[in-house]
Amino acid sequence: MDKKVTKVSPADPMDTIENMESPSHGKSLISLHYNEEAVDAENVGAAPVETMTYQQRWIRDNIKMRVCTKFVEKPTNVNSDLLPPVRVPGKGLPGIQSEAEPICRCGYPRSTHGQSLSSGTSGMEDWKVDTHTKATRTNAFGTVEFLGFGENERNYVRVDVDTKMKDMMELMMDVWGLEKPNLLISVTGGAKNFTMKQKLKEEFRRGLMKVARSTGAWIITGGTNAGVMKHVGEAVRDYGLVSASTNPIIVIGVATWGCIQNKEDLTDSECRGKWPASYRLGKKQRPKESFLDPNHTHFVLVDNGTQHQFGVEIPFRAWMENSIANMKTNTGKNASVYVPVVLLVLEGGPGTLETAHQAVANNTPIVIVQGSGRAADILAYAYQNSIGEEIGATDQEGKTKKITQTIFDASVEAEIRNQVEENFGKKNLVRHCEMVKETLKNRDLVTVFEFSIGGRGSSKDIDRAILQALLRANKDQIFDQLKLALAWNRIDIAKSEIFTDDRFIQYKEGVNRHRNKDVPSMLFEIMQSALILNRVTFVELLMDNGVNLKDFLTKKRLLKLYNHRDLYDSSSNMMQEINKNTQLYQLLDKIRRKNGNEKYISLVDVGCLIQDLIGDFYTPWYLLDPKVRDLDVEYLLDGVSAKCMGMPGIKKGILSMATGQKQETVENELLTSDEYQVPDFDNPFQELFLWAVLLNRQEMAKILWKGGKDATAAALVASGMLNSLSRQTDDTELAKKLKENSQEFSNLAIAVLNECYDVEEKKAQNLLIRELEHWGAATCVLLAVESNNKKFISQTACQTLLNNVWMGHLSLDNQLLQLLLCVFIPPLIFPVIKFKGDSDQDGIENLQEKGVLRDKKRKLEKQKTLSSIPVKEEKEDLQVDYESKPSNLSFWKKLYYFYTAPVIIFAHNVLSYVIFLGLYSYILLVKFNKDVSNEEIILIIWVFSIFAEEVRQVTDRTFSNWTPCSLLSQYSIYERITIYRTSTNQNASHIINPSASNNTQSFRGKNHSFHPPQKMQSSSTKNFNTKLHSYITDPWNIVDVATIFIFVMGIVLRFLRFDSTLEAARCVMALNLVIFFFRILHIFSVHKQLGPKLVMIGRMLKDLLYFIIILMVFVVSYSIAAYSVMYPNSELSIVLVYNVMRLGYWNLYGELFLEDIEREEPDCSFDDSVYSNGSLPRCPSAVSRYAVPILMGFYVLFCNILLLNLLIAMFSNTYQIVQENTDQYWCFQRYRLIYEYYTRPTLAPPLILISHMALFIRWIFGKCSFCLSSQPSDLIKRFSSDKARELVQWENMIADAFMNRLELEEKKNIENRVINTQESIHELFFKLDELQDLQATSGSSGQAPISKAPVNQVVRMPPQMDKRLLALEEQMQQSTVALNWIMKILQEQEKNTRVAPMLEDKRENEKQKKEKDKALVKNTVEERKRLNYKARLPCYPQSLINRFPVPDHKVSWEIPFPEYDPVIYEAPEVKEHPYWADTIDLIFMKPEERIGKIKFNEYDDLNKVNRKSYVGTYQVQDGLPLNPTGRTGLIGRGLLGRYGPNHCGDPIVTRWKRDDIGNVVMKEGKKVLEFVAIFRKDNKLWSIPGGMCEPGQKVSQCLKAEFTEEALGSLVEDSNMEEKIKSDLKIMMEEGEEIYKGICDDPRNTDNSWLETVVFNYHDDTGKVLHPFLLRAGETVEAASWLEVSSSLMLHSSHLYYVQLVAEKLNAFF
Repeated sequence: MDKKVTKVSPADPMDTIENMESPSHGKSLISLHYNEEAVDAENVGAAPVETMTYQQRWIRDNIKMRVCTKFVEKPTNVNSDLLPPVRVPGKGLPGIQSEAEPICRCGYPRSTHGQSLSSGTSGMEDWKVDTHTKATRTNAFGTVEFLGFGENERNYVRVDVDTKMKDMMELMMDVWGLEKPNLLISVTGGAKNFTMKQKLKEEFRRGLMKVARSTGAWIITGGTNAGVMKHVGEAVRDYGLVSASTNPIIVIGVATWGCIQNKEDLTDSECRGKWPASYRLGKKQRPKESFLDPNHTHFVLVDNGTQHQFGVEIPFRAWMENSIANMKTNTGKNASVYVPVVLLVLEGGPGTLETAHQAVANNTPIVIVQGSGRAADILAYAYQNSIGEEIGATDQEGKTKKITQTIFDASVEAEIRNQVEENFGKKNLVRHCEMVKETLKNRDLVTVFEFSIGGRGSSKDIDRAILQALLRANKDQIFDQLKLALAWNRIDIAKSEIFTDDRFIQYKEGVNRHRNKDVPSMLFEIMQSALILNRVTFVELLMDNGVNLKDFLTKKRLLKLYNHRDLYDSSSNMMQEINKNTQLYQLLDKIRRKNGNEKYISLVDVGCLIQDLIGDFYTPWYLLDPKVRDLDVEYLLDGVSAKCMGMPGIKKGILSMATGQKQETVENELLTSDEYQVPDFDNPFQELFLWAVLLNRQEMAKILWKGGKDATAAALVASGMLNSLSRQTDDTELAKKLKENSQEFSNLAIAVLNECYDVEEKKAQNLLIRELEHWGAATCVLLAVESNNKKFISQTACQTLLNNVWMGHLSLDNQLLQLLLCVFIPPLIFPVIKFKGDSDQDGIENLQEKGVLRDKKRKLEKQKTLSSIPVKEEKEDLQVDYESKPSNLSFWKKLYYFYTAPVIIFAHNVLSYVIFLGLYSYILLVKFNKDVSNEEIILIIWVFSIFAEEVRQVTDRTFSNWTPCSLLSQYSIYERITIYRTSTNQNASHIINPSASNNTQSFRGKNHSFHPPQKMQSSSTKNFNTKLHSYITDPWNIVDVATIFIFVMGIVLRFLRFDSTLEAARCVMALNLVIFFFRILHIFSVHKQLGPKLVMIGRMLKDLLYFIIILMVFVVSYSIAAYSVMYPNSELSIVLVYNVMRLGYWNLYGELFLEDIEREEPDCSFDDSVYSNGSLPRCPSAVSRYAVPILMGFYVLFCNILLLNLLIAMFSNTYQIVQENTDQYWCFQRYRLIYEYYTRPTLAPPLILISHMALFIRWIFGKCSFCLSSQPSDLIKRFSSDKARELVQWENMIADAFMNRLELEEKKNIENRVINTQESIHELFFKLDELQDLQATSGSSGQAPISKAPVNQVVRMPPQMDKRLLALEEQMQQSTVALNWIMKILQEQEKNTRVAPMLEDKRENEKQKKEKDKALVKNTVEERKRLNYKARLPCYPQSLINRFPVPDHKVSWEIPFPEYDPVIYEAPEVKEHPYWADTIDLIFMKPEERIGKIKFNEYDDLNKVNRKSYVGTYQVQDGLPLNPTGRTGLIGRGLLGRYGPNHCGDPIVTRWKRDDIGNVVMKEGKKVLEFVAIFRKDNKLWSIPGGMCEPGQKVSQCLKAEFTEEALGSLVEDSNMEEKIKSDLKIMMEEGEEIYKGICDDPRNTDNSWLETVVFNYHDDTGKVLHPFLLRAGETVEAASWLEVSSSLMLHSSHLYYVQLVAEKLNAFF
């Protein structure tokens, strides 16, 4: 609803500013106002717009200020003694008054108005803001630098009081660049400096800054350097600026421009702003002026054209806070909430009471800081001593609901009145007291922060108080509370206030009874926002409290997560810009463009990225599942199908080919398929885990890892992905963080594996080789190897597995000597070698390492002690004697198992290689001549067999992985679809291993029939080229290729049949033999000591390469310099290059060539003809004999001493690094060696050619190109679904137990203990300080008389003493009761016995005080009615309009009030002229036009409205009626329809309150009365069920109609009962008695329109009429109930006064 404020006037300085008054200066002072004439002419002095920044141009074009347009001289006797010294530019020296210069009513001197302005008569003409000022371009904006307070610059702007809030929001958000707040803290309190206890001040500052930092809040204050604003500024200075948070704390000061001291420093005559303006805080503050606070970050200076009038900014600040509160937080599109607002009350005066009262009226929660003084302490006392009583009421549906009513005892009201009078005086006493009470009408909106010795007093208390206040204000909206906690990122608040005592679960179940889908939907949106915002603790909390990830995670939500949708509004591109700078976005965007996606990142893109990061052996199911692959991402995210946007023709064709359907059918399915209902994921934890890992959100990934399956595999995948990401970034810090996170996941995988291995070795090894259907059909070992995780491979479980693989079917008990002996003497195999079993069972299930098996029983006993991990004990494992059980294998089985064992294959290959080297050496030494010998032919065949084996390795890596997955990866995604559909439909029977069909399961359930190969591949890439690249990256493969290539070169030269080529062939073959000898080093990697040395050599070779690059700089430079000096003008040739490099290089090894340098004739010659033909060497130049040795000395110094020692240091460092991780390097090398010989054919070269022929024939005749080996593998194994599920559950239980133990250990570590100790010491010191303060306070006065304790004095005892005092108090109460009973008995027995005088006096005093307090309360009710209190409340109901403040003593029209400037307001619904409102808007007419339009003080025949007043004739001034009760601060009709009296009726239906047996309840000797009350929806107050009289309606008819409509509702459903109730009510209504007739003190009243009522009491003395039926709320009210008559009630309007009259009439308790 658009509410227009026609006129808003400033508050009365005497009423609103309680702290800014200063003593008189004794003589008239002239007000300050600098020359503002230039701003009236908007183009005067203006610079070209093109030279301005955007901020300057925007402020100049949109922000205005207000200036006076007519000079009306102010009488000199009006507060002239309170004006400050003036400093008018050009009118004298600073501080010198110009007493002759008159002052305008606006507060500025005559000289500042300009000569062209018109003038009014002094004191005779009214001056008003709306008619005597105008808006013009602002001249004060930019940045301000506070001299002496650092170089930080703050934004400021001078704005017109009528500035649109839309422009203000644009200024703050777009021009100033502030981010949306998640909380708005409005701080109010004393405007004058006040003191607080040091501890309270420190805790207030620290707590305020903590809540601002943690929630991203804005703080709004008055902006001046005094009072509460100064405290807030100092908090920012002390705690905000030193924070490590990157988000700055925003503190906005909203102040009155006319009350700013030294404001001329902020203005610019050209209206271009100041950048910066230098502002100085003076030493002396002038009256009615204040300095700006230097610690605020932004200033909004509100101007209405006046000076020295406080309160101008109050309505502007309220509108601005309301506009901010209408914004939504940045917590996601569906999880966002409106920015919550909280009012923080610190000290303060009457103005603070009004602000707090208005905040509660607007449902804004307030936090009161007790102990800060004055208004805050009064409110705190009232809150703590009042009672929140729950009243059972009936709503419109007949259900009972609890409504809390604040009850004030008479003594409490009296104390509140005393405190208000003591702090604020008797002026407006009733008004202030009623404001205190009404502020507490809704106790859920009030929170008192009590800082005392009983509490911890830590900073978290006050910030929790602020946040708890906001949650209490929304206590019935749990999801809104959760959204707020999420926006603030305060998990502690969520746990302590929302998820407590099953409150959330009960609420969810209650809502689900009515709306089954709403609760999960709301939770899911909050969950998604928590994921995007990286709120780890919230994600964990939500998962623990009702969020099922299988229901939550859909493909659409996952796509939103990867595309970061819904975090900001669609109009904002901020989040997308942020994403473009992240590593994940850049990688996915590159793949997206490659795959042809135009707009959004798809899950296929994500799958391709995951495959690139982990390795090509890993195939994410995103690339295989057709439901994922065929997703129309644009349709899911935007609701627009690719069909509507126009799919490229090539994509349409491929898609139709893939599905086997026509193009139109495919497109229609995209639009109508159930796919877009987004089915659930099978393993949602895994999908979210991968998402978190890709975003490098470590803590989020760890939480999801804990909740998912396959803990070891998931950790290995994360480690590998993070490690790959670290290699793909140039950001050093990011790479370091990624490596740290990778190592953390690697450690988790190792820890879980070791825990599993400690519990049961067999299952742990099964985990290593189990085919992981959710992780690309890989194994844990393969994941670790491909991610180069040496530490994981070096673990005992992995090495035990490798030992079993290495030995094959041979027992681990066999010694090396036994194996070697059997290699040379095969017949010894049968008596000497031990085998693992009787039959060819699976090796891994029946084998254990020898040393570990001996401890089998011990570890099973350990397993039984793990209560949280139930493991079934397998008896067959314990019955096997692995050491002595004889083998029952057949002869051929033994022979086969022996020769197929990798260790034997390795031994044969080593033996074969040694023989090969011997043969090669023999040929070079003895048989290498022109004739080709038989030995050479054997050698050639042998090398050819080695070459064939290398070819087999390359082709095996390629052909063995020619699965549908690997083939698909060679093509684009649309090409993959066709290939996949073809392979799955036609070749499914060939893909699945028939022999394993009984104990295997598909890769992703029923949707897939693809299985990866049985034989594990250590390297898998997409095509032959990349396979070849993978092959040659292995250093040993490069050596193999080099040896074969050089051998072929030597053989070619060997057969050329030339003597020269034979010698060249000899050299080449000799070099080839050297390299073949180097190849034997690879065999040493199996040795634990020699293996790491090979790693050292490899690392040192790399170091040497880098060192040579540096060294060559010195060598080349020295060689050229020395040779050019020795032999100048040499001829260019190859020999020259050789001689130059020879000189410098051999110097490094000590060959100094001194004989060449010192050579003289006749040993050499200078004749070029002589040394050219080689007869004599060339003589060096004469100068070289001296220059070259000197140059050589420096050269040798640098190279031999500096650089060579650097090389030694590099080698030492490399050695140290490798030596520290010797076991890891050796284990990793050992794996590669074991895998190589595990996959190598049984026969060794040259007999290996037989194996190659057999494999080739088998491939040709027995298998197709897509075949998979059917042979079982020891490195990869598929389990049945039940067995796999059991294994996964076992692993998860062990992982959970490990994580729980780890968390307990972290809590018990030294760091946490130190923190706990520090907190305890801090609490102890705090309590000691408080005790010292109390002791100092009590002992400072000596024997001074005891005075009343201050309001903020709260003493808390230690817990032990408090318990003792409570026990003593209870005993004393029991003793008092017993003594009273004894005295009563004695009085009854002995009539002459009198009560003890002391007790009698005490009782009499208490009785008198109680009666006095009750009388005071009754007088207050009557006085409030007389003073028209309700009609003068600051904020008009259902609007943002603030009344002009009217003091109590100026309510009457008879009292002059020249400053009175009421606000004009008529509600929009009234302006629409409904039937119940006047059709003539008198307020907007001229006075002469109003005459005769409406007849007042008589019956209006035209409108059928009685305009006579019950109180007599009322005044009509300028055609407008005047409210007989006096001024209200607002003119017009407001919400009322009629000018003049608006008649209504209020029925008070009463009965006596009775107990359960029917007796009337008595209090203080009087009967207790009950009356029918309704709970209003508009102001949340109880009231009498009355209403307005319709045109022509009698009051009696109105009373009955309103009572029936509002209090009875639709309760009567039985027709017979309805007739009886109507009859009884008719009788009762006829016996009603008039109680009151006159004006009603109602908040809707205005100066020209008011309510008049007739109050009737309908009393059911016997209770027979009203007892048979219950009340039910009508449609216009919230609830109805019977209320007990009491003076402590807070009722709407003047209803409490009417109830009091009824109680007095019936002589009832009140």
